[in-house]
Amino acid sequence: MMAYEVTATRRRPQHFEDLVGQEFVAETLKNSIKTGQIAHAYLFAGPRGCGKTSTARILAKALNCQSFDSPAAEPCGHCESCKSITNSSSLDVIEIDGASNTSVNDVRQIKDEVMFPPTSCRYKIYIIDEVHMLSNSAFNALLKTIEEPPAHVIFIFATTELQKVPATIKSRCQQFNFRLVSVEKLKSLLLDACNELGVKAEDEALYWIAKESGGSVRDCYTLFDQVVAFSDGFITYEKIRDKLGILGVDRLNVIFESCASGKTEDAMDHLDSFIQSGISIEQLISNSTDYLRSLLLIKNGIKKESLLGQSAERFSEKVLSLWNTVQTEQAMSIFLQLYRDIRYSISPRYELELAFSRLCWLSSYVSPSQVKAAIDRAYAVLKQDPAFAENQNKQPVLNQENVSSSESVNHSDKETAQDSYQNFSQPTETKKTSFNANGMPVFSALANNTAGQDGGQNPFYSGGALPPEQSEAEKTPALSYFAQNSENTGFTENPDDEDWSNTAAPEDDSYPIENESKDNEEYAQEFAEQNIEDSKEDVHQSEEIFNCPDGSSITLGKLYASLVTEFAVKNPMLSSVIMQTGKWQLKGNAIETTIQSEYQLSIIEQNKGFIEQAFEKFCGTKVAFEVLLKKNEEKTVQAVEIPNEVKLLCSTFKGSVVGM
Repeated sequence: MMAYEVTATRRRPQHFEDLVGQEFVAETLKNSIKTGQIAHAYLFAGPRGCGKTSTARILAKALNCQSFDSPAAEPCGHCESCKSITNSSSLDVIEIDGASNTSVNDVRQIKDEVMFPPTSCRYKIYIIDEVHMLSNSAFNALLKTIEEPPAHVIFIFATTELQKVPATIKSRCQQFNFRLVSVEKLKSLLLDACNELGVKAEDEALYWIAKESGGSVRDCYTLFDQVVAFSDGFITYEKIRDKLGILGVDRLNVIFESCASGKTEDAMDHLDSFIQSGISIEQLISNSTDYLRSLLLIKNGIKKESLLGQSAERFSEKVLSLWNTVQTEQAMSIFLQLYRDIRYSISPRYELELAFSRLCWLSSYVSPSQVKAAIDRAYAVLKQDPAFAENQNKQPVLNQENVSSSESVNHSDKETAQDSYQNFSQPTETKKTSFNANGMPVFSALANNTAGQDGGQNPFYSGGALPPEQSEAEKTPALSYFAQNSENTGFTENPDDEDWSNTAAPEDDSYPIENESKDNEEYAQEFAEQNIEDSKEDVHQSEEIFNCPDGSSITLGKLYASLVTEFAVKNPMLSSVIMQTGKWQLKGNAIETTIQSEYQLSIIEQNKGFIEQAFEKFCGTKVAFEVLLKKNEEKTVQAVEIPNEVKLLCSTFKGSVVGM
């Protein structure tokens, strides 16, 4: 019984014509032998399993074939020299593993041997495989021998990492670059191997075996031997899919349909089932990227089966219809970036799940061209608005041909800013400012255009909701104070009616000029006490009495004044907010009040602990401070139809329309 021989060894090329995918190398070497232009050193570089060592042996047989008087382009394969080289038993063809013989001593042995002529062949040939593994000292020791070897010596180097070979070695050799073999050629080789062994196989199964080999003939034969071992003489796609951890088009169609439909849960379930079945993360990324590439080719009108790897009809029509070309490109870009990221990731699976999660919302992706088109459509709609058109006409148009210096540009910018300011502050018409007898301006616009007065419009209103109006009972204590003491302070509610020429300091002590030199705390205390005394009708001046544990009592009005004074210096913002609260009411051991602004409410909530500490200081016990947001009646807003183009922009930039 003959010993089993693997397919890669059994089908090793024995002639130049047997080299698959390396036609350029084979033809060049044959022509060199025919013309007698034989180099003294060759360097074969390329991926694993593409035929470098086989080519070196074929070249050695062609140079030493005894069936011819001189080197022949095609060795006979039957003479003693050809047989001994094929069996690796020739004394004149020495194969050296560069990974095992890396030292300078190994190279010195070669230098000593080259001086002796061959025993039975024309040439003594040294085949050094994986030559890049030699040390720098070994390379340096070999330089002189490679440059000027004896006439009967030829060196053939093979490497998978050409970049590691020193340039001094490359310059002394004829370099041949080997390429990966295409899937179609590998399928043809596998079909011949099946016929040789009497094994039947499906075309799709052979395709996936060839594809998984990555262009390496040796890897292809090795995988083929493994598949034959468990296929019982009939190789099918279903048998090899789970055994080899292969993702077929059918499986990929299912998971990518879930992604294109936005079904994240289904996509994650499919992904988990793939991983649980033994498919590696790298395999998933590679197969998914190939799938997306095929989709992209189909969308560009390319349906050649040799490029797609499958018939175009086998790819999901649902995915092709839900994703456009830009979205497909974006999906492929996600997986290409994923391949670069997983090598530095703490969990490649997390990276893969994140990639598929991104694919699930890819249908919402909008390209820059689509955004520009939406902006153009929205601009066209807005141009139909007379107000918008009038505003655009006021803007100076800068033409590059008309701008000759930086001064002109700055001048135009100033005009633009001036026009914008005028349009903002005076939306209806330009009003002249009047002056009184003393030359002081009278700002009548503040009185005439205030919202809520005679139906006028607030000149400082630029869109959005106006703040709710406050009743007299809801005004802050500070404003109430100044309103009630307007006779003494000279403050009036109508600036237009005020004569600034006769303004003088008050004669009484109501205006706190003399308090400027006082300490802040003293002024705050005096201001609070004066506020209590002078504003008897203030909402906070409740006569409700809080009984303290020590037998004393304090009104809510006094408690309010003490609290305002406490934070007047330490936290002026908080003190101001407390002054804007509504009427205080006593509910058991808690004080309840209201506030109109959510922002003010947030300030109180942030400082609630400090407020209750102050209450405990004044009352001798813990007192809760409950502040509620006062509800205002919502004004009816007339619905405005928003153009579809504007809605698209809002959806794209996650915004909303305001000021309508």
